[in-house]
Amino acid sequence: MSNSLFMPLAYTRPASKDKTVAPEGCSLVQLPMNSSGNSDDLFSMITASFTLEWSVSDKCRRCFNAGGQCLTANDNKFSCRKGDTGLRKNLFISGMAVVAVTSSLLFIFLFIRMRRAKQKQGHDRDIELFLKNNGNLAPLRYRYSTIKKMTNSFSENLGRGGFGSVYKGRFPDGRLMAVKVLNESNGNGEDFMNEVASISRTSHVNIVALLGFCFEGSKRALIYDFMPNGSLEKFIGNNASSSQESVLGWEKLFEIALGIARGLEYLHQGCNTRILHLDIKPQNILLDEDMNPRISDFGLAKLCPNRSSIVSLIVARGTIGYIAPEVFSRNFGEVSYKSDVYSYGMLVLEMAGGRRTIDPRDADCSSEIYFPHYLYKHLEMNAERDGDLCGTMNEEDESQHVKRNLIIVGLWCIQTYPKDRPSMTKVVEMLEGKIGTLEVPPKPYLFSPPRSPQSFTTFESL
Repeated sequence: MSNSLFMPLAYTRPASKDKTVAPEGCSLVQLPMNSSGNSDDLFSMITASFTLEWSVSDKCRRCFNAGGQCLTANDNKFSCRKGDTGLRKNLFISGMAVVAVTSSLLFIFLFIRMRRAKQKQGHDRDIELFLKNNGNLAPLRYRYSTIKKMTNSFSENLGRGGFGSVYKGRFPDGRLMAVKVLNESNGNGEDFMNEVASISRTSHVNIVALLGFCFEGSKRALIYDFMPNGSLEKFIGNNASSSQESVLGWEKLFEIALGIARGLEYLHQGCNTRILHLDIKPQNILLDEDMNPRISDFGLAKLCPNRSSIVSLIVARGTIGYIAPEVFSRNFGEVSYKSDVYSYGMLVLEMAGGRRTIDPRDADCSSEIYFPHYLYKHLEMNAERDGDLCGTMNEEDESQHVKRNLIIVGLWCIQTYPKDRPSMTKVVEMLEGKIGTLEVPPKPYLFSPPRSPQSFTTFESL
């Protein structure tokens, strides 16, 4: 018999006439045998009990410790058979390690998923509670299947953004609608509640009307009036075609600027709850069939129930190029309704100085025409008497006066410190001519370097 550790016991059959030779390192021991025993069974042939002692050689011990088997070869010498015991042991350990790591990762994944699911359930309960507390919103709520039917399975896309996509739809009575379907990854639904809470509190000719919404599990959508002329972005700056420019003369631009100002004044002063939009830009100004402006997209809005003028922002939110300095750094002041005034000022300057009314070959002018310091330069040079800002237009004096007033109002609105900016009520008075002759404001502390026009997108950053 053999053992993986101990030396084998060699024996011979009684009938064997061969000379017994003990293996190397072993001595021959003769035991009493039972002749009637089974010759194939060694132990049935042993007639007496005995004690067997042996020692293991260092060579055999090393063989075993290395994962091998110590055996007797045909020449009666010990040999070490290196099997896969060590390999199996290593594979087993490795396999157990992989299983442990995989189990840990799976546990973490399930934990995070369950936690997010609980958070989502909590957020969903918050939204349901909000909708319940605002019972006047109940008639505006639609099932997702109904919205899908009214948009013909979302077949006509009007635009996409970081929030989701906008689709064209039609009510059963034939009235057109615009449906904004929010991305499912839009966090805790804050944007959804902001928009529903904000617009549901408004009723103004220059604020887009909320016609309905859908909150059904992860499906969230908002329904608005359809604006056939799209956004203001298409009609100003390098996005405007020559045919579109002919639609928006200086008088129409002035009317649009005044309409936006009145809409913001309503949000800041006319509602029971003061509303800060915090994302005023051309893309969020929609134009109806008569080219009247409607402020839209209240996803970043903040409500001030106690009509306070200061809000707390954990992160900077808005669109690069239109964000007030205090949104980035509190060294300039607190975030308030004056932050909307700054964004409005940048929008007005883009409207007044960003139209494609210059020769595209005039690169020096076109690269700077979007920026306040360029406008200051030409105001100081009495640009209203010099024709167009780049000297390529021959507009009437009244149009030049309108343009000059828009620029001055815009420059007042983008003053670096909030306390130096006018309120939107004051802006409306300035545009309506109730202030008298407008004075050019001091140059803001911060000056933007010359840059080429570019498209901006809403962002949220630490």
